[in-house]
Amino acid sequence: MLLTDFEYLSNSDEAFKKKIALQIKNLRRQNQVTQEKFFCETNINIARLESGKIDIRLDTLRKVCYYFDVSLAGFFQGIY
Repeated sequence: MLLTDFEYLSNSDEAFKKKIALQIKNLRRQNQVTQEKFFCETNINIARLESGKIDIRLDTLRKVCYYFDVSLAGFFQGIY
């Protein structure tokens, strides 16, 4: 079955969101930070980000990376 361009982008967008969510979850676990602690220190609901069901804003991703002391390039390097 051949996908249309829109279907392909839609499918790849969902896969990309899941990769971002998994990378955030891995960073949190590697640093042994609970979702509650992260929220208390940043006021960011990381559970919503880890679900992969929402779009993450670039400024939010930058704050997550800053918290875990990883560059944006390093964050994405872990995905691809």
